[in-house]
Amino acid sequence: MRARDIFLTSLRNSAPMKTVLLISSQAASSRVGASVSTFALQRMGVEVITLPTVLMGRHPGWGDPGLVEIDADGLSRMFLAVQAQGVLDKIDAVITGYFRSSRQITAAAAMIDYVRAAKPDVMVVVDPVMGDEPDGLYVPDAVAEAIKRDLVPRADIITPNAWELAHISDRPVFDEGSAVEAARATKCPQVIASSTPSTALCATLAVSKDEAWCVTTSCYKNVPRGTGDLLTALFTAHLLNGSTIRAALETSVSSIDMVLSEAQRLESKELPLVATQERLVSPRTGVSARPPLQARRHARWVAGMDGCPGGWIAVMLDVTGQHSPIMRPLRGFWDVLLTPERPEIVAVDMPIGFLEKAVRGGRGCERAVRERLGPRKSSVFSSPSRRALYTTSYEAACAANAKSAEHAPKLSQQTFALFDKMREIDARITPDLQSRIFETHPELCFTLIREGEPCEHAKKTIEGEKERVEALQKIGFEAEFLAKETFTPLSAVRNDFLDACACAWTAQRILFGAAETLPKDPARDANGLEMAIRG
Repeated sequence: MRARDIFLTSLRNSAPMKTVLLISSQAASSRVGASVSTFALQRMGVEVITLPTVLMGRHPGWGDPGLVEIDADGLSRMFLAVQAQGVLDKIDAVITGYFRSSRQITAAAAMIDYVRAAKPDVMVVVDPVMGDEPDGLYVPDAVAEAIKRDLVPRADIITPNAWELAHISDRPVFDEGSAVEAARATKCPQVIASSTPSTALCATLAVSKDEAWCVTTSCYKNVPRGTGDLLTALFTAHLLNGSTIRAALETSVSSIDMVLSEAQRLESKELPLVATQERLVSPRTGVSARPPLQARRHARWVAGMDGCPGGWIAVMLDVTGQHSPIMRPLRGFWDVLLTPERPEIVAVDMPIGFLEKAVRGGRGCERAVRERLGPRKSSVFSSPSRRALYTTSYEAACAANAKSAEHAPKLSQQTFALFDKMREIDARITPDLQSRIFETHPELCFTLIREGEPCEHAKKTIEGEKERVEALQKIGFEAEFLAKETFTPLSAVRNDFLDACACAWTAQRILFGAAETLPKDPARDANGLEMAIRG
């Protein structure tokens, strides 16, 4: 059974089907307004009742839209027919989008009141479609004022872009911090603010009185119209289906990032919804939410580390986004805790915790990661037994490993070459320090960044370096940083540098509770160390 079928079956078995009343524009050949929202909601298992505010053949951006006007009286007559069906108390959410006139908005406000009278806990979601950069308002002033006056005060959630948020709140929005302040100034219980400026990335924020979350993704050029409609529909559907605000934000933005990536690949001027419908239901998320900059006024650093000839490479990330990443060559592993950044979390590509008796395939975490890596599974070496780790020659290490258990695997020369670095960590690590120092694996990190797809090429090939650089750019590393000189005082460490960047991404996920743990229920070694790999 495919993922979407499992998802929809679970919905049917666990709870009654949810229903949304959608009041928005309807276009025949453009993926905007109700055509986007209805598709997304239905794919998420949500029934839709649509009241079109205008009919058109295509989006006006393509030329003459072939408008068929629906006045306020016509909109109200459609609603009265829906009301006569006796379904108002079955509506779980109302979503409003594009309006042609202020009288339509007056009618829509009355509809919301009628639905709320029939079902007091209905969720009202207002997408305040009124304008954007660089041209400002693209609806009449009267429509914009009616949205602010009649719809926003009735909303449980509003989903403006950054320009619309500034217009509604009468506050400037120039970064994440100012967006949080503007969102709270609207007095709306929940604000989902898209297209928020955030360095070179696109940020989407979820802001309420008590919490705020931010997700950043790559910025795309020539974005198809309708992404705001898609975000509103997906976010609403996830909430109706039981997600938390944070989870709904992460999953919705991940889906949209995937849709936009596919649009770029296909060179499509419309959202490729049918081609990407599987991911609308179950996206392979590569994004995680963090507190926005306003919520963290001081830098917070994490580090990703990889061993290299002569020492270690550390990549430092400020998760608040206030500072650019930093690469630091280090002679010793534990020097990372003494750097000026003082990272809160360190994710390192090196085993932590060792078996007393070696087993074929290594520790459980190594076997679990190999299952995820497909063609890259050979990049995961089997760790030695602890007795073998503290020998002084390759022959002695192989002999100690073989003595530890029957059918113990033979150690590779590559594994033995890392013994010094393994011992360096093992000599000082404690269960308490494991709240700050975590094991990861770069190929698992890249697989998760690439939405579950392992890299196709080995990292030391030209093709392999290219696909890893592209993956890191997708999660926000700038090309200039990734292209920096990596001939450090230690050695030439190009591949180790890119691996450390991927490990730093995982360190950020660990800090915000978004990392995956393999296996889910890790074992502990004789020293009490958890044997787990994070990604």
